[in-house]
Amino acid sequence: MSLFAQLHRLNNLVIGGYRTVLHGRASRGNWLNLNQSFSYTTRKSAEERLGIEKPKRPLTPFFKFMTQMRPALLAKNPGITSKEAIAWSSKHWQELDAETKSQMTKEYEKDLEDYKKIKKIYDASLTDEQKQEIKRVKEVMTAAREKRKLKAEYKELGRPKKPMSSYFLFMQMKKDALKGNNIKEFQEKVKQEWLKLTENERTKYEKQAQELMNKYKKDLEAWELKMVAKGRSDLVRAKPIAEKRIKSTKKAQ
Repeated sequence: MSLFAQLHRLNNLVIGGYRTVLHGRASRGNWLNLNQSFSYTTRKSAEERLGIEKPKRPLTPFFKFMTQMRPALLAKNPGITSKEAIAWSSKHWQELDAETKSQMTKEYEKDLEDYKKIKKIYDASLTDEQKQEIKRVKEVMTAAREKRKLKAEYKELGRPKKPMSSYFLFMQMKKDALKGNNIKEFQEKVKQEWLKLTENERTKYEKQAQELMNKYKKDLEAWELKMVAKGRSDLVRAKPIAEKRIKSTKKAQ
């Protein structure tokens, strides 16, 4: 391969992100038609959030096969789920002839070599400030991911939900007025109505909110004791208190 061709390959990896370099070799079979390439929608990386172009690791042979087959699959089966699409791709990948798989593996290995070269250049080009910013954003993203994971676990384990405040209870009563209206206009209207309430009118909502909060605290305490009993004290707010209470409960029994 000429020097120009090598530079062209490397340039494709940096500027366009990873794009298959099978152009010109795709005539092996219709399924390798690059016009059928498919880009998965993924969450932005720390570098993308900062506007930094980072070379992307090449897709493995199987994932390349899956992305290239997916458009045709979706065209024939518009309602297919991601799980079903992966299962279909996996089945047909296993049925693919050994020669084609071998060729794809060789091409992947070449792309991977190119990626490593570009990645090395990219890493060396980052300033200390950029590295610190990337590290900071990654930490924020990790914290957000852990928060989502914890929230999903709370939901699965039936953790009681914190009740609405008096203001949101009032807003809930006005939800019918939202139909056909702009959300910001609705919020502003409710805010003005809330401010115009008399003390007695507002007390009604505050009392309701307090009753819901008292119930929530009792339900949450019972849930936490249940979690400690299951060995999930990591999900409890005040571990020592909850553990002490459950020990007292066992002694009383």
